[in-house]
Amino acid sequence: MSKNTGVSTDYADVEELIKKQKVKSVPLHLKIDWLAFTIDENRDSKNGEKFYLLKVLGYEIKDFELISGKNFFNSGYGYNNCVKVFYNDATKAMQKGASAVNDYVFTGVGCSNLQGNINNDWVGLFSYLVEFGVKFTRIDICADDWNYPSRITFPYIERKLARKEFRSSKRRYNLIKDVNTSGQLIGESCYWGSRSTTGKNGHIICRTYQKALQMLGKHEEDAFPDEVKNQALLHDFDGNFNWIRWELEITKAKANSIIYEIVELAKTQQDPIGCAYFRVLRDTIDFIVPTKNKQGQVYKNKSRWKTSPRWLSFLNGLKKMVLENPAAIYNLESVHDWLLYSCMPTIQMLQKIYKSKGLDFFEVMRNTPQREFSKKQKVLMDSSKNISVNELVVYANRFLESREDDE
Repeated sequence: MSKNTGVSTDYADVEELIKKQKVKSVPLHLKIDWLAFTIDENRDSKNGEKFYLLKVLGYEIKDFELISGKNFFNSGYGYNNCVKVFYNDATKAMQKGASAVNDYVFTGVGCSNLQGNINNDWVGLFSYLVEFGVKFTRIDICADDWNYPSRITFPYIERKLARKEFRSSKRRYNLIKDVNTSGQLIGESCYWGSRSTTGKNGHIICRTYQKALQMLGKHEEDAFPDEVKNQALLHDFDGNFNWIRWELEITKAKANSIIYEIVELAKTQQDPIGCAYFRVLRDTIDFIVPTKNKQGQVYKNKSRWKTSPRWLSFLNGLKKMVLENPAAIYNLESVHDWLLYSCMPTIQMLQKIYKSKGLDFFEVMRNTPQREFSKKQKVLMDSSKNISVNELVVYANRFLESREDDE
């Protein structure tokens, strides 16, 4: 992978910056990455107004556009393709088996958007929705490892699987590596469990994958968290950003069970979501080490093998996780900061090189073809429609106050 990372290393004291950022010792990061539930359409209306829950969650139906129905629903509304509400319009033909409920879906970007609306209080939201009477159909909870190198690497996972040094409640796993025709690794993932096993009780799937490779493939590296961007400042950085995500996809009855457990754990635990996640992940996959009996022989029964110290350390880290800080969510301020502190030194360097040859790099940038915006960028653009000129001037002044003479 190219080392043209877009992150400048032109700092007076790189080692001090690394020390401050603690790039090599980043806490694990917990995130709600998908949420879906249904609610009786009569309960989801108030004073003759439909989709009451949308307003409770900080949305206005006027900001949504009409979209096609899905599954047993003949109609729908969507917000930037990340928040969707499906329902059955009585004036249209209904499918056999259709029910009088509204179906709410928040994708990964939608959950980030919702998180800002609820001030990061997921437990409070779950408690409210449980009391309101919704039926949860899916929740994805993920843990992000932004360390360099990862706490649990893919070579470690491959080695444990090859040696059969693991326990799992799942009957199957699937290890996948995507390589392009040049031999470059462009994707790496491992799945425990399968959607084909889904019944009325739902399923639990664990996906472990290189999120950094996924985002680079979509040209979304501008949305890297600072902890990942700053990996480029490490003296042993090899040009490959690292971001491994451990994601649990939980559906139907199992989704309801874990959310009810989170609400119950909140009565005694400071981190109920992390505790629930920890328990489910360890049941899904537990890496172990050959363990000897008193006679010095390895137990034939793997149920007596001990959990790998490395895996146990990772799991203990999960216990200490906290949900992402709303202030760290992708917003206008974070975009300006990333451009100012991470990109501007590189851009200014290129301008000096071009100017020395009688060319203008800024003109090149102005004439660069427009690329398609990512989902996060589209949401940010939409949420910034009502921003005032004075607010933009504040951001502009931060650039002017920090500018260097490039003559």
